[in-house]
Amino acid sequence: MEAFSRSNGVRAYRAKFLATRLWLAALLLVVLTAPAFPAFYNGTNFGAIPDGNAGAPPQCGPARDVTFNVGGLISAGSASVAFTMTHSYIGDLQISLIAPDATSMILMSRVGATNTVPFGDTSNMSGTYTFSDTGAGGIWAAAAGVNGNQNIPAGTYLTQVAGPFSPVNPGPAFTSMNAVFGGPSPNGIWTLRFADCAASDTGSVTAATLTLQGPLAGEAVVSGRVATADGAGIKNAVVRISGGNLSEPMRTITGPFGYYSFEVPAGQTYVLSVASKRYFFQESIRLVNVGEDFADLDFVALPTNVRMAPE
Repeated sequence: MEAFSRSNGVRAYRAKFLATRLWLAALLLVVLTAPAFPAFYNGTNFGAIPDGNAGAPPQCGPARDVTFNVGGLISAGSASVAFTMTHSYIGDLQISLIAPDATSMILMSRVGATNTVPFGDTSNMSGTYTFSDTGAGGIWAAAAGVNGNQNIPAGTYLTQVAGPFSPVNPGPAFTSMNAVFGGPSPNGIWTLRFADCAASDTGSVTAATLTLQGPLAGEAVVSGRVATADGAGIKNAVVRISGGNLSEPMRTITGPFGYYSFEVPAGQTYVLSVASKRYFFQESIRLVNVGEDFADLDFVALPTNVRMAPE
């Protein structure tokens, strides 16, 4: 009778195990065939940009802070921001992006200003402007390319350090948003800060979107341990990793203490699986989104008294 009960228990566990494997396989198919889109975050707190103060050098007025609430990301490989605004006299403006850890970067400031023309370019902003490392050029050159008091074309621009600077075309050095904001822990409140730094001309911001993308390049280490239920390392277990942009699965064999390690491109989703001649695992398949090094991805074997019987 005891042998019969145990046999029924093994069969029930086998059925549950196979059902779990089928469910995981379906889930992994959905995840691995879905494209990896960037994350978009809409801003809040739109409105007028308070006017600056008269005087020389220019003095900035109170800032208009547009904020983005970012959550659920492991890391950021690239960042860009787009906003819709109007403002006469671009030379008045300073626009900065500030990360949750207080890292701050000037997107544009005192465009067209030189030591002899301290108030900068007289052209206007009217439309949607994107700042990204994918821009074809800088907004200093765009401002210099239109006549005074005309609108600078909407489009995608590279970030540049603040003026004054000469010559105004192409303007001061280009900078990299990805170099400043790429890295771990992008979650929290981001701030897009608009400041008017001279009197008389005014404007407003009506929309903004922050775009964050996981790392697209570089290598990451995925590692862990294969062990018994009581913590002993399992030797000669076969661990495989597939998915992401791998052309074929990678395979490794655990050492005497059960450890394994893979080096794979970061910013990808992978499937890890484990197999052993002597042990079965309640979770033999694991799904992991690798933004950076991922350690302690362990597989734990079932106790031997509930191990499945051979076919």
